[in-house]
Amino acid sequence: MSLRSRVEDYLNSLWYSGHRRPPVLLRGLERVHQGLAGSRHRRPAARPPVPVIVVGNLCAGGSGKTPTVIALSQAFKADLRVAVISRGYGGRAPAYPLLVEAESSAEDSGDEALLIRRAAGVPVIVDPDRARALHHAIEICRPQVVISDDGLQHQGLPRSFEICLFDGGRGVGNGRLLPAGPLRQPLRRLDEVDQVLIKGQGMRWPGAERFELEPVGFRSLGGVLNADLDAWRGRSATAFCALANPGQFGASLERLGITAHLRRFPDHHRYEPTDLEGLGGPLLTTAKDAVKLGQWARELDIHVLEVAARLPTDLVGRLRSHIDQFEP
Repeated sequence: MSLRSRVEDYLNSLWYSGHRRPPVLLRGLERVHQGLAGSRHRRPAARPPVPVIVVGNLCAGGSGKTPTVIALSQAFKADLRVAVISRGYGGRAPAYPLLVEAESSAEDSGDEALLIRRAAGVPVIVDPDRARALHHAIEICRPQVVISDDGLQHQGLPRSFEICLFDGGRGVGNGRLLPAGPLRQPLRRLDEVDQVLIKGQGMRWPGAERFELEPVGFRSLGGVLNADLDAWRGRSATAFCALANPGQFGASLERLGITAHLRRFPDHHRYEPTDLEGLGGPLLTTAKDAVKLGQWARELDIHVLEVAARLPTDLVGRLRSHIDQFEP
């Protein structure tokens, strides 16, 4: 296991075990974080020229953000011009803003932005400066709605609707700010968001709604989807992923009746052929990981678990009303 993986495991255990007090150094850095943030703990007041829906989280780590952005994009694109903006975490483009194409490299765009472009089929603009990404999206795409992949804490980004996601099983962890805990902002920030969404069961929050990530099938790297999930029940496989919460992938496979040995890599890890050497097939991975695999991986027996976010129907209707009634 790499040093980065060990650090991630340590922090996750510290944040979510509920039994360990953070060491003095991390508590000190937490106070520095809180002091430096200042007004950045509040929702920006600036209004955008078009509806901008921010899909973000308060906790570091996976909460179903990317599948939610994809689901919303698919829900609106039938009769609205939709654009997505993203920081493009994990990517390093030659220049920004970057218009992501289906053939783009994850090394340029980042894995999440490329996955959204391919799965949702809508324009995706990547730029670490999300305000610049928004301006570029409006200029070249003329969208009727913009969805921001993350950006809840990005003070320079005007927004009209905020959705904050949580993983119900993890909740808010120890309730402390980074790096002593998983919170990017204090919990009082939730008083300013328009909707809290909780993935799965566990955590409760006033006014929150629940959603699920549902498996829809396995596909080959070539793109052929097989929706017969029962065909995998009782089988053994090797799984690999580079996620903030890799245990979620392992748990998903277990619920499908698959006995999987899980090989974990650091979040946003860039795969090389040597990473998968010696792993017995069949190999199972996630859609987020699959976009980072090169042509060399086509020779391996790899199957990609596709999931879909099942969002509350009233949320989609509420967002549509927000878009229809929006005034700059």
